[in-house]
Amino acid sequence: MESKQAVRQRTIAAIPAVVTLLCLCWVLDGCSTPSRVPAATEVSLPTEALREGSILFAGKCSGCHPGGRSGLGPSIINKPLPSALIRFQTRAGLGVMPAFKNHALTDEQVKNIATYLVYLRKEG
Repeated sequence: MESKQAVRQRTIAAIPAVVTLLCLCWVLDGCSTPSRVPAATEVSLPTEALREGSILFAGKCSGCHPGGRSGLGPSIINKPLPSALIRFQTRAGLGVMPAFKNHALTDEQVKNIATYLVYLRKEG
């Protein structure tokens, strides 16, 4: 039979693992796309630029901004930013948001993502 001291030590030793597991679950839950937001391939968009923006957004942005809403990052479809400021923030990054330089996204791709976000805001 284990002593109370041994049980207490094992319990205390397990706390960091439990906290890490809970944090991981919270992060993964924040990264999932809400079921009410259609996937990029399910959305019927009127232009090729919007379709490409949708696909790029799904691949590069939706991990933190699922459907343009808050997740790990803040909601970005409820901000009245013009397309130029969205493009600037995408290139420069801000706070914990990474900067997407030319090797990650072309200027045309960044423009299409910004166009898609403005479209989502209007449709939202």
